[in-house]
Amino acid sequence: VMDLKITKAVVSTQSTGGKLKPSSNMFNKLQLQLIAGDLGGVLQTASEGLENGGVSERRFLSHLLLVLEVLHPGHAPDALYNALQKYVLSLREEECLEETVFYSSLLPPDMQVRLLSHVLCDVEEELRPQCVQFAIQHNVPIEEVTMRIYKKIISESSPSNNDIISVANISDTDARLVSAVSWLLLTEAQRSAALREANRLIRRFLGARKHAPACAVFEMIPPDTIEVIHREWSREYQNAPLAADDTNAVREYLCLQAYLDTHQAYNDWCSHSANRPATPRYNTDKTITFSEQVAQEEKKKSYEMSLQRWEQNLTVQTQLTRDKMLNVLLFIDGGWLVDEVEGTDQERIDELMALRSQCIPATTSLLVNVLRESGQDQAVVELCDYIASEQYQLYKLFNQQELKDLLDKVYDSSIKCGCDPLQFNTSEESTEQIPS
Repeated sequence: VMDLKITKAVVSTQSTGGKLKPSSNMFNKLQLQLIAGDLGGVLQTASEGLENGGVSERRFLSHLLLVLEVLHPGHAPDALYNALQKYVLSLREEECLEETVFYSSLLPPDMQVRLLSHVLCDVEEELRPQCVQFAIQHNVPIEEVTMRIYKKIISESSPSNNDIISVANISDTDARLVSAVSWLLLTEAQRSAALREANRLIRRFLGARKHAPACAVFEMIPPDTIEVIHREWSREYQNAPLAADDTNAVREYLCLQAYLDTHQAYNDWCSHSANRPATPRYNTDKTITFSEQVAQEEKKKSYEMSLQRWEQNLTVQTQLTRDKMLNVLLFIDGGWLVDEVEGTDQERIDELMALRSQCIPATTSLLVNVLRESGQDQAVVELCDYIASEQYQLYKLFNQQELKDLLDKVYDSSIKCGCDPLQFNTSEESTEQIPS
């Protein structure tokens, strides 16, 4: 009855030109509707205000609907959720990160995840830890949010050969993919998932022959990752063996590390090989003065010392490069990028096999070049034993042309070191007589 009287009073006042006259101002309309108890009108006005208003209006309407939700639980949850979502979008535009997370936390969990994964997607990398801290403070399921953000970025831009800038640089698209990994590294509980996703991204970069972004992703993985994965697993499952997916991810991480180290070592070797000290020019004129002759002798000694240091360093770098390449070719416990536990992810299995077929022949070719350039032709011939070995079965990863190119180089090296292609020594005549 009281509500009816108030409504009649408001209508009467409006019709008689009193103080409570109709107004296009949203706040005045809401006052009238609240006084009249017209919740439907309040919701309608609020909806219009949310569409047309700015940050202040959306803030007011969100708070108003929150109060109404307390007074009338479940009366209009959709209107409240719509108001909060629009207000959060406005807050993100104003770069109010803490408020963005707080008001998102007032939504149901599934809406929190969807909204925050949308509005935080483009947050700068240095501000992401703050977002995670805010989310933890307000009980937001942050691991679901960060994984959804990561997958959103990955789905929008996949590694390809179309946007390569150069061998040494990283394109904007690839930089965005690399940066996306940081979302998964903000909590230790998510470290195993982070390692699996980082491995996946590195595989795809290597498959596209993009070593620079692959290295960038690898460098983002904290060095204590394997320890953290074991610790988090033990915290939940005590002494149970590590899950198969995590076991394979750890081994894959070590395999990728070995390959990227090999690539870096080869680049260092190439750089050092190309920087041989230049031979100085000497004055052969017999009429040079004694002082000029002394200066020339000093110049010669300096050059010889520089050359000796260069040769020593080259020998060390050659051995280091050789060892790292053999570490990939002869990787322990089954081979490089071979899972320790049989996996079930067929897409991953296919990617691993494709990388083995791509990288093992390429690494072998680089190793042959290093050995031949450094005069280790005998080692080139011996390398063939590993390729042909049934223990490693590396020959299965070579196509016909790759095998032909390898055998041609092995043949040349065998001739240089005094062996025939079957490794029988031909440098000395055999003194044994063939039995009659």
